[in-house]
Amino acid sequence: MRRLRSSLASAPLLAVSLCAALAATPAYADEQAGSPPAAKPAPSSNAMVNLVRLLVAQGTITRENGEKLIQEAEREAAEARLAAAPAAAPAAAGNPAAVAGGQYAVGNLPPPPQGTIRVPYIPQVVRDQIRDELRDEVLKQAKAQGWSSPGKAAPDWVHNLNIYGDMRIRSQSHFYSKDNSDFIPNFQQIVSGVNGQDPVPLDLINDPIPLLNTRQNQYNLLRYRLRVGVDFNIGDRVKVGFMLGGGNDVSPVSSNVNLAGNFTDRNFMIHKAFIQARPTDWATITAGRIGNPFWSSEALFDNDLSFDGFAGDFRWSSPNGLLDGKLVLGAFPLNFGALNFPNTSNVKTGVPQRWLFSAQAETDFHLGGDVFVRSAVSYHHYINMQGRPSAPCALYLGVTECSTDGTAAGFVQKGNTLSFIRRIVFDPTLPATAVQPQPQLLGLVQPYHILDGMISVKVPMGENTDVTFSGEYMRNLGFSRSNACRYGLAGQPVNNGGSGGNGNICDPVEANRTPYVGGNQGFDLQIGAGWAHPNRPGQWRAYVGYRYLETDAVVDAFTNDYWRLGGTNMKGYVIGGTVGLYKNVTIGGRWLSANEISGEPLAIDVLQIDLNVEF
Repeated sequence: MRRLRSSLASAPLLAVSLCAALAATPAYADEQAGSPPAAKPAPSSNAMVNLVRLLVAQGTITRENGEKLIQEAEREAAEARLAAAPAAAPAAAGNPAAVAGGQYAVGNLPPPPQGTIRVPYIPQVVRDQIRDELRDEVLKQAKAQGWSSPGKAAPDWVHNLNIYGDMRIRSQSHFYSKDNSDFIPNFQQIVSGVNGQDPVPLDLINDPIPLLNTRQNQYNLLRYRLRVGVDFNIGDRVKVGFMLGGGNDVSPVSSNVNLAGNFTDRNFMIHKAFIQARPTDWATITAGRIGNPFWSSEALFDNDLSFDGFAGDFRWSSPNGLLDGKLVLGAFPLNFGALNFPNTSNVKTGVPQRWLFSAQAETDFHLGGDVFVRSAVSYHHYINMQGRPSAPCALYLGVTECSTDGTAAGFVQKGNTLSFIRRIVFDPTLPATAVQPQPQLLGLVQPYHILDGMISVKVPMGENTDVTFSGEYMRNLGFSRSNACRYGLAGQPVNNGGSGGNGNICDPVEANRTPYVGGNQGFDLQIGAGWAHPNRPGQWRAYVGYRYLETDAVVDAFTNDYWRLGGTNMKGYVIGGTVGLYKNVTIGGRWLSANEISGEPLAIDVLQIDLNVEF
């Protein structure tokens, strides 16, 4: 019987039907049937034999296995009759009337009429046992094969796939102070070119200097951000993922796309593309294009910034669960330099590669009453970020590149100290009064070795809500005021000069110098209350914050692009909030107001209204 049940379990649907038939079988059932064909065997008085024959006829089991099961069933039936005979004989001898009245023992039944199938009585307890055993075996097989659950009917690779994303529609308005300076160069355009891909040296003599808008308000600039990501788990230890989204190939800190584009199609950018491995439960290694692996505010790294390179985090926890720790290490190439420089010379020179090497140590304290304290210290060391003055460059001879063009700044916003890096030699055959072109490139004056400290304290306010106090302090340890004039008057800064003097920060006569007002410190403070991540109707979060960021506290290319419309050399506040409308649908708004810390006056307020949908 165990072998029969095993065969039935291999055909789950048929086995379930047989269980139902057994549960409904009466004590005796005589069913009149037509004469069977001569080729078919006569029906057996053993119900299990007939069931096996039915399974063979339907092709559920082979004839050879069926014959073996029939032999086993007949043998077990014979053994059962022999075991029951000693008990049935005395009962019949002691009660002849029972036999005369038609109550025959199982082994002494009269032969049935032609074509009649006799089913022996199976006690209810036996029928229940068979039914339960078959049901358990069928369910076990169903779970193993995954066909018992509609959600498991898909192939295995589908269950290893995670698709996620978000969509944001934003209305943004800019409000400028009427007291702003109207002569602030647009260094982003000077450095990156008009389209951000083909920077053209600025001719100080013949080219007009591009200037920023500083006084004309702009209302309701409509923008969208769409991001779609896919993660695929390969086993338990490896994951491959990517994210596509809107954006542009000019700014690394913005994934917004203007809705006003003359109805032209838009591009998708690769925001993430990575391989992630977990060699142990306490270590994770990620390579490729990834999100920010460090805990920081947007004063240091914008939320939309993606990192190219490698990162590893290593975690540990105390035995009592009150203290967690994490160490994050990263190496990120910023620019490998031109591979064929100078392009028009048969003598090639190397261009220094730019890298960012970072480390962060983080601790999390779980205090009583669900109070949570998080702190971190990080160090971010940029390699070869400074511009270098070139060797004397005789452009009048037809040379198109100078020796240190590869050290020119890449993308910038505004705030970092900049200087011209080309030492252009004039054509000596022209008179001294002749006006000669001076196509220049800009480079960063200061190195950036940033020490950053973060702390936050979260205190429960109610069910699922909290009040969080957070603070961040950053200091550029590579900053030095002497860097401003290390290359003399020819390499002096073109921005971040104070008032007074003759306009030259590096004038040889100290009394004539304009003071250099660059700085290397910054901090960010914020208080937030409500749900940590509102994503249901009625959930909310409100916050207020203050930020102070001197000119060279951080690399202005990677800080956020909405405080004073991007960059450093700013101080100001933000107030905002978010409210859930539906599941994963929220509306939010914030007001950001910021002024300059030093230099030319530039005060800009920004209003943002966002509709967000996550999926």
